[in-house]
Amino acid sequence: MAGVTYQCPNCGSYLAFNPDDQKWKCDSCGSVFDEKTLLKKAAEYERQAENEQAHAEHTHAEPAHAAEQARPETMETNAADAGSQVVYHCPACGSEIITDETTVATECYYCHNPVVLQGKLTADMKPDLVLPFSISKEKAIDGFMHWVSKKRFVPKGFFARDRVKQMEGVYYPHFISDCTVDGTYEGEGRRSTVMDMGREIVTTTEHYAIHRRGMISFRNVMRPALKSTNRKLSDGIHPFPLEEVKPFSGAYLSGFLAERRDMTQDEATADVENELTDYVAPMLTESVHFDSYNGSSSAELLSKECRYTMLPTWVLTYVKPGEKEPYYYAMNGRTGEVCGKLPIQKSKLRLWGLGIAAACYVLYCVAAYFLF
Repeated sequence: MAGVTYQCPNCGSYLAFNPDDQKWKCDSCGSVFDEKTLLKKAAEYERQAENEQAHAEHTHAEPAHAAEQARPETMETNAADAGSQVVYHCPACGSEIITDETTVATECYYCHNPVVLQGKLTADMKPDLVLPFSISKEKAIDGFMHWVSKKRFVPKGFFARDRVKQMEGVYYPHFISDCTVDGTYEGEGRRSTVMDMGREIVTTTEHYAIHRRGMISFRNVMRPALKSTNRKLSDGIHPFPLEEVKPFSGAYLSGFLAERRDMTQDEATADVENELTDYVAPMLTESVHFDSYNGSSSAELLSKECRYTMLPTWVLTYVKPGEKEPYYYAMNGRTGEVCGKLPIQKSKLRLWGLGIAAACYVLYCVAAYFLF
């Protein structure tokens, strides 16, 4: 597999995508490149990497330009590991980069050179679309500090400056589908009439068969394409402005982390069908007007257009000492919508409870003094 770094045409240093102005900046010479200029050059890098990788696989030889590519080696792992890891060689300094099998973009831990593992984005694994970050890391950190400042019982370790600096921008893979379904609802409706006959009250109940059927179209149905994705984290920062997506280029990943999907479209489709079935009943029964009714709905997926899309998220995680389950904070890298699961410092909670109890006791004593 090939690793690609997007190099500055002026000095040869690496480029990273800047969310603030939607351009690529070289930290070494300060050069800035717009979308039109950089993406043309990025396409050349990616074609060269793919061609040399194909040649290497065909000849079982090392790719010719080792300085611009990364060679994977499967590592032996312990049974406790979640899965096999892969070792790449940094295109800039030659150091080893260890990633898991779904990582698409990362950085070298030694020279901090951003690397896009282009070999993982070939053929059907290459995304169709990408929604670039528009919120920088600095703004994401400011948003986090503002959000967490309102949380009274969060331990300081969660928002310590060194911890907050570890916030990462990650592109997560999603399937976005436009679907047309044939929905059906079958049930029974009841309408009751109550008549006062003087000495007795007569209730008459009429039963009706309900049949509703219709073609229903859904747009932009989103599903994470990672089996291990935290759905609460993913759903909590929706929606994304999908009208702003762009054709995929690995250049947008430069300077960020990215994950490759490990689910097939068929696996995601099964989940989508189940959800759409839940939507069918409320939509088809809008015209049902009875005192009461019950029934069941079904939905048959007639057509589906699916787009493999990378969506931006700022993520910060925290593992509380003595606990295994991580806490997290996530921000939509485009809209700034946030969600999180926060740790609670019990000592702060106890002090707050004691303060409330003390205040109540003082009020009771004052009231007792004047009343009794």
